[in-house]
Parts: sequence; C-alpha cells; structure tokens
Amino acid sequence: MISAPSLLANSLWVLGLAGVLATFSYMNWLRSVRQWSWRHTLKTPIFLTPFTLSLFLFSGGIALTGLFSGVPTPWWQTIAWSVLTLLFGIQAVTYARAGRQDGWDAPIEGKNNHE
Repeated sequence: MISAPSLLANSLWVLGLAGVLATFSYMNWLRSVRQWSWRHTLKTPIFLTPFTLSLFLFSGGIALTGLFSGVPTPWWQTIAWSVLTLLFGIQAVTYARAGRQDGWDAPIEGKNNHE
C-alpha cells in the first residue's frame, strides 16, 4: 500500500539518482567546453558539491524507505544508510565551502593544472 511517508522516501532516492545522472551529464558538457580532462573535473567543487548532495538524497531516501516499508528491514541496514547520509551531507557542505573560498573550478587538492 502506498502511504505518504513511503512515497516521500522513495521520491528522495529517485531524485538522488536523477541528480547523479544530471551532474555527470552537465559536467561532461562543461568539461568539453573548458577542455578539461575527467581527472581534473572529478576534483573540482563544481562537480563534487552536487554529486555528494545527490548521494546524500539517495542514501537518505534508502534509509527512510527502510523505516517506512511494510516489510521490516534489518536495523543495521537503516543505521548504515543513515551514517552514509550523514557523511555525504558533511562532504557536500565541505565541498561547497571549498568552492566559495577557493573558486568552483579550483581542484580540491590544490593543483591548478588543466590536464
């Protein structure tokens, strides 16, 4: 049976997966325009912030799906997905701060080469 909490939980993880796909699609276009390598692109906050935010939504949706599903899921799975949600949230905030401070195109490692 469909309930409002299960619909919300399932919508979150689907939105997270759509965000991952959209992030890779946009970064593939931006990479070709700016003539970056994938190695450089995957290190920039302009990629890492929406990517980790999408993973935050995905893992949070899976954790909530475990809580609201009709069939009980093991408690350890819900805790594991909740921990991943917390870690991805912290990473998204960290990458967003790095983007605001050092520039969205600057690699996280500090190397400034466009391989």
